[in-house]
Amino acid sequence: MKTFSYVARNSAGVVVRASLEAADRQDALARLRAQGYVVVELIERDEAAAGVAVPAARPRRPWIQTGKPITISDKAVFCRQLSITVNAGMPLRDALESIANDMDHPTFRKVLQNIVTRLHEGESFSAAVARHPEHFNTLFVALIRAAEESGSLPETLEQLATYMERSEKLIKKIRSVTSYPMFILIFFLIVCVVMTTFVLPKFMASFKGFDVQLPKLTRVVFGANQFLIDHWPWFVGALALPVVALVVYRRTPAGRRRTDAWILRLPLFGICVREYALARFCRNMSIMLRGGVGVTTAMDITSAVSGNTVIVESLQRAKERIVSGERIAASLGKDKEIPRLVIRMVGVGEESGRLPEVLEKIANLYEEYVENRIVAATSLFEPIIICLFGGVVLVLVMAIYLPIFTVSQQVH
Repeated sequence: MKTFSYVARNSAGVVVRASLEAADRQDALARLRAQGYVVVELIERDEAAAGVAVPAARPRRPWIQTGKPITISDKAVFCRQLSITVNAGMPLRDALESIANDMDHPTFRKVLQNIVTRLHEGESFSAAVARHPEHFNTLFVALIRAAEESGSLPETLEQLATYMERSEKLIKKIRSVTSYPMFILIFFLIVCVVMTTFVLPKFMASFKGFDVQLPKLTRVVFGANQFLIDHWPWFVGALALPVVALVVYRRTPAGRRRTDAWILRLPLFGICVREYALARFCRNMSIMLRGGVGVTTAMDITSAVSGNTVIVESLQRAKERIVSGERIAASLGKDKEIPRLVIRMVGVGEESGRLPEVLEKIANLYEEYVENRIVAATSLFEPIIICLFGGVVLVLVMAIYLPIFTVSQQVH
């Protein structure tokens, strides 16, 4: 039997700090829930003495990545394969070795081979995975670690695969919806560059031989085009400098905080960013609670991977209030960044004892909201780009053909 220290809250909302003996983490959670407790934190005594903690910060990606990147889809397939093989009775080390040998992805194969080597040296699977933070984030490591302790590795891997497949599906939907407007925009920019660089200068040279006064529209367009050709480095610098400055500023803590706050205030894009961040938080939180991770540890990790600094700070403040004894819904309700819908549904899940299921439903709802908003935005964006493209082409065509009409009228 193992000894676990826990922090929980009973049905009256009173915080209880004590310890109990159980076969594993899952058994301890089951016993506490049977007593009507909402588990805030659950730590094995040996871990607490050793000061074991799960890092909450997401590792920074290197500026230059070497090798073929490992995508979400690659990791989802790996999790599902490993879940099936381990569930079929194959030892974990043999299953990993078999998957690594059959892996076509060169970078992923090297990572798995390194993990297998670490397992041969006596490390746990979660510790070996944690040595590759550029490919497996803290959420992945924490879930694997909790699954190892509770003996539910196949189930957790299946949940991770489903989560990553849903994330990949949402990303692909967003890309498919936005691909057509982006194609039109890029094509429009290419046409403008070609007209400015090659077409208009030739007509300007041809019209210089005409001994007539060019129409005002033609003079304005040709003058603007010549000014742009003569001073194009300044225009490129004027466009590139703010972008570079923003990227550099955003890499600072204060810059990241302010730009994230500014993004959330944008009319439509900010709403999508907020809802997507909350969807990620709710889905990750649901998976971690089902995997046997304590509420405070789950809040630490899931808030860090939510993607927006302002949302992260809000969730961290809520976590501190949970530690001090408040209910989860009440702690979230004291922050204006968390929508009322989330607070009400979390309260229902907390009262009914089905918080993971409710969090998953919230994630599904917000992912659907994000998808619908992006579809609506792109449906409005397409005609705007087409009208802008048509207007610019119309002005250029008129500027070119008006002098021809003027000359033909004077000849007659």
